[in-house]
Amino acid sequence: MKKWLLPLFVCFTLIATAQKNGTSGYCLMRVFDVSKFAGSGTYFVGPKIILTYETGEQEIIEMLPYTEKNELENLKTMTNTLNVLKQKGYLLMTTTTTGDQGNLVTDYVFLKQF
Repeated sequence: MKKWLLPLFVCFTLIATAQKNGTSGYCLMRVFDVSKFAGSGTYFVGPKIILTYETGEQEIIEMLPYTEKNELENLKTMTNTLNVLKQKGYLLMTTTTTGDQGNLVTDYVFLKQF
């Protein structure tokens, strides 16, 4: 059996169980890790994390502008946010990053497990 099949099977089993129980929902975490303001639609965004829960509720967590000095603090903020989501019962499903050096936007998609 291929090594990648087991994690895939576990992932789909978790999704099916959550959907069967009617307790599933997605949370999107968008991280603007930018050294200057980045364009997003018709406005500019500074470094921050925006969480959008399955209920539609949103939370904004400010981050420091990207510098070598601030990078460690921003990594702590992102790690803390990921750990909080895990404690709330979210499972990371996928992540994508766009942008260029100095202006990265990363989307994390989570599925609520219970």
